[in-house]
Amino acid sequence: MLTSTDIRVACEEHAQFKFALLSQGWVGGGPGATFLTRQIAHADAMRILLTDEAFDAKEALRINLINEVVPHDQLMSRAEEIATQIAGMPPLAVRMMKEFVIRFRDIPVTEAWRVQTLINSLLTQLTTDGDEGRQAFLEKRPPNFTGGIRQKAPAFPELTPEERARLDETRRELLG
Repeated sequence: MLTSTDIRVACEEHAQFKFALLSQGWVGGGPGATFLTRQIAHADAMRILLTDEAFDAKEALRINLINEVVPHDQLMSRAEEIATQIAGMPPLAVRMMKEFVIRFRDIPVTEAWRVQTLINSLLTQLTTDGDEGRQAFLEKRPPNFTGGIRQKAPAFPELTPEERARLDETRRELLG
């Protein structure tokens, strides 16, 4: 769960969480302990790692291990609601947001801002979703994001020999 889920919804009645490795005489072979200490408060992570005690969804919510607790009969509908909301977002921007968070979470903030600015430039210049989002806002309607890539502009026409000669002459004059 620590590495494979971005948003976590748990069942109020049945969810149980446990690290359960120390009681088996080892600390685990994966990055679970490392990810846990980066995702929740140190004291809560250490209690989980050192006691191997199980805890329920309400406690998982309190320590920010999960995002939401819902009754069992609403679990799948809530998960589908969240998925539908995300699916309605601009697909390339969603993908870039995930990449940004995963790849650049450990760099200095000033560098992260530079990367974020670059990503925004790419998204606004190369995709049609930014135009659609702005147009939908102005028209007061829901956007219809497609993940479309802008088409390249048509190529410049070939220069005639006279135009080429004039361009070369101008370039020589400018470069002196």
